[in-house]
This record gives sequence, C-alpha cells and structure tokens, in this order.
Amino acid sequence: MGGLARKATIIDQLDSDNINPIILDSGNLFFKKNTTDPGITLETAMINAEIIVESFNKIGCHAFSPGSQDFGGGFDYLMDLRKKANFDFISSNIILKFSKNELLFKPYKIINFNGKKIALIGLTSKFESNDIDFIEPSIALEKTLSQIENQFDISILLFNATEQDLNLIYDKNFNIDLIIKSKGRTRSNDGGSNIPTFIAGDRGKLLYKFELNLKDKLVPFVDIAWCNNTIARVESRLNKMKKGDLNIDLFELYKNDIVTLNRINNYLSQKEEANNLLSNAINTMTFEKIELGKNIYDKPSILKIVDKGKIRIQDLQSLPLTQPINSPDAGFPITN
Repeated sequence: MGGLARKATIIDQLDSDNINPIILDSGNLFFKKNTTDPGITLETAMINAEIIVESFNKIGCHAFSPGSQDFGGGFDYLMDLRKKANFDFISSNIILKFSKNELLFKPYKIINFNGKKIALIGLTSKFESNDIDFIEPSIALEKTLSQIENQFDISILLFNATEQDLNLIYDKNFNIDLIIKSKGRTRSNDGGSNIPTFIAGDRGKLLYKFELNLKDKLVPFVDIAWCNNTIARVESRLNKMKKGDLNIDLFELYKNDIVTLNRINNYLSQKEEANNLLSNAINTMTFEKIELGKNIYDKPSILKIVDKGKIRIQDLQSLPLTQPINSPDAGFPITN
C-alpha cells in the first residue's frame, strides 16, 4: 500500500514543475487474482479496495478501465466502488449479461489537454462472470473508433488484455497511438515494434511516466525507447559475432555461412529502420520508469488513508496486523 503514498508524491512533483499529467490506470487495480491468499480474506481485500478508491480520489485519475480482477469482490461490490470513486470507469466492451449489448460503463472519454484532444478508450479481454458479458474486443474497439473519428488528436487504449486479443488489435492496424496494458507481470523496456504497448508489471511497485510530443496528428508516434533499445541490441549481437575482434568484417568472416549472413543482414536492417525512425521523427514518445521505493517520500494525506484502512483490518481480525496488504497495479501518468 506504500506505493499509493509514493505515487502521490511523484504526481505532486510533476504539478510543482508545472506539468499537469493525465493519470490513467488500465485495470486489475482493486484485487489480486486470488483474494483468499494466506492472511488475505475477502473482507480484508475489500477494505484494501476502498483504500485504493479513497486514495485515487485524492491523487486524481482521469480514467480507469476495469479488468478481470477488479470484479474480485463481485459485481455489486464493484458498482459500490464506482459510486465512491470520483474518477471515470470506462470500457467499450463490458456489457450486462442477457442485455442487448448494453454497455456497463462509458466506452471512452475525450479530454482537452494542452490544446490537444486526447481520446481514452477502455477495453478488456473476456473472463468468466455470472453478471457480465463482453463484446469481442476488436469489434468493440472498431465501433468506438468509428464513433469518435476525427474528434481526437491522440488516442490511448487502456486494455486488460490477453496476448491473443492484443495480437488481433495489432493485426487490424487501428488508429491507436499508445496501449497501456494490464494483465501480466512484465516490466516493459519499450513499446515494442507494433502499436507502442507498455505494461508496468503488478503489485504497484512501479510508475511509468510518458511524454508525448505531437506536431502532426496524421503521423504515427516514434517510440524513442524502442529505437534506442533496438540499435543497442543489434550492435551487441553483431559485436558478439566478431569473436573479440571489433574491427573484423563480418561479411568476410562468414562469407561461406549463408544462414549467418542472412542473420547479419536482418540485424542491419533492424538497425537501419531504428536509425531512420529517429532521424525522421515528427511525433515522439518517451517514457521513464519510476520505482516506488522507500527513497520516495510518502505523502502524509495518503498515508493517513492507508493507516485508517489498516486499523479497520486490524479491528476485523482482532489481531496485530502482520500480514501483507493487497497492492494495486501501477497507474500511468502521461505528460506532454
């Protein structure tokens, strides 16, 4: 839970630097996958969820896209949390079961930010539930984008996604500038070679800060981290192939090895692509990983909320609080 108070400190620092961030969360915020881990009863997990809502109300959040684990306390409980939240729940494909595709939440939100219109779209992969159902993600996304066509400058998808559904989104080449993905523990080093896609892992230990520089909305963003990482990775692999002699000609060294020559050419093509993207970049995207460790000051007002929640849990158990407390996925501030 300490991540909440430290997250608030980071966002306060941005505000003090006259940076007004867009704060987003892509799901699996309120519960772990298993809410009955040793020492974590459902009642305890629900108190943790309420701590998160109250903290987010103070920290700020422009949009939250519910994921599978957010229904860990049941449908009715999530609806109660929604009533307590002063931030928007969005999803373009969660529908009431047995309804005629009646969406449970608003599908998107468009905000004006530093003279630009930012479209925030919620989406989740299907999961088992007695109360809700789902429109297939790619179909829902296509419909939502058609509804807001020409109404935004930048589009951000908050996606609680399986890899299969994510790949379907890539295949359809949607007009999406950035995907923030939950469901998984990977910590991204860049956005990958498709639509820039980032996941900060779980447990609320990490915050990602994105900076988007938009000059022409008709041109894709260049993921600077992907370009730099690709160049560094290719150079490292090529140097290893030189077997200690960095001045050697690889094409001469492997002139009789067609397979290796093809691999060298592939590496060089990747490096050339990355260099060309950097050289010709118009719209750029950078990101920073911020570890929410103990070296970051805990904001007192958020700590007070967390401590009040701990007392409720202690009273519930009538025992000293020694077990770990549920932690949320990291949120994602985006700055311009």
